[in-house]
Amino acid sequence: MIVEDRIKRAHNAIMSHKKFCAYAGVLASGSVEVIEGGTASTEGWNVKYGRKFVETHCKSDAMLRFLVLHEATHKAYRHLSTWKALHKENHSLANLAADHFVNLAIQDTDGGEGFAVMPAVGVKPEAKYRGWSVLMIFEDLKKNPPPPPPPPPPGGDGDDSGGFDSHDWDGPDEDPTQEEERGREIQRAIRQGEMLRKRLSKNGSGNQGGAFGDLLKPSVDWRKALREFVQATCQGRDESSWTRPNRRYLADDIYMPSMVGVTMNELVVGFDTSGSVFGGGEMTRFVSEITSIVNDVKPSKIHVIYWDTRIVGHQTFEDGQFAVQNLKPQGGGGTDGSVLFDYLRDKRITPQAIVQFTDGYVGDWGRSDVPTLWAVTSDLQSPWGTTIKVEV
Repeated sequence: MIVEDRIKRAHNAIMSHKKFCAYAGVLASGSVEVIEGGTASTEGWNVKYGRKFVETHCKSDAMLRFLVLHEATHKAYRHLSTWKALHKENHSLANLAADHFVNLAIQDTDGGEGFAVMPAVGVKPEAKYRGWSVLMIFEDLKKNPPPPPPPPPPGGDGDDSGGFDSHDWDGPDEDPTQEEERGREIQRAIRQGEMLRKRLSKNGSGNQGGAFGDLLKPSVDWRKALREFVQATCQGRDESSWTRPNRRYLADDIYMPSMVGVTMNELVVGFDTSGSVFGGGEMTRFVSEITSIVNDVKPSKIHVIYWDTRIVGHQTFEDGQFAVQNLKPQGGGGTDGSVLFDYLRDKRITPQAIVQFTDGYVGDWGRSDVPTLWAVTSDLQSPWGTTIKVEV
């Protein structure tokens, strides 16, 4: 049987399986192409399979199903966009961390049934990484560098981490709004697949959590998490002041400074006003929540900065002047999550904390040494800082 037909049969078997059918929607997203060279690869939407690699290393149907599920898991978790910052920091370790995560996820869902069997080549996942995020695995690999990877498997180029597929981190040049829409389509596909899994299971719930239980689990109380994060940046900031002598020691003619509680001096609130957010429910939610932040911590100065692929607006409020009706959101373009942090460095704005409101489809998450909270309306997570899920 030719490779194209084997891949179709693998798709059909996965979509009919009582647990792996949760991948049905993800498999239907994007295109599938068999190429003459290389191993397998995805940029997060489309998938390519090397003919010779499949013929050489996926002789059994169970092995080919594992390979298909491997690429689909990268797509489902949006690895090639969510963890792009890790790729820029250390390409090889980012590949390795993502493959540890994916291969463990497939093996755990299979549960020893043998429906999906890992080929002899590729990253052998370590049990200690079970339940870890890609970022956590990446950080551990930095602290404990792995031995040099084996050479690429015959019949394909693989990657420089020893994996059996190639991760196209850069992807094709495309409209950022298309990438955002693909992210939303993946989320819809996951939920549709989960509905199918529940229908095919005998008791209506299927295996514990399903293949994507961690992507579908209820979010935390984000209002509480938001409030605690901002307040935490002000805690423990008592400073001594000689202008207010400590009365406790004055009776003994001892002049000692008193401790003065310091409030937050400067807070930055970043608003993703890209086309996928501007004018929609996310924007309404973002605007309504900024008031509670200001009321909770009462910063002396608050910067409200609007961004898409550039800074499109900057408002500053000082000493209680903030009023939500005075906010003037601007934007509607593409998305680049790094522009806010570049702007703050360029303008030499050094706040005590940054709160970023976004739908998570930011392309580049940027970097900052300032404590940063990402309030995200999708299931995506920033590779740095603190991320909370915001319900819209």
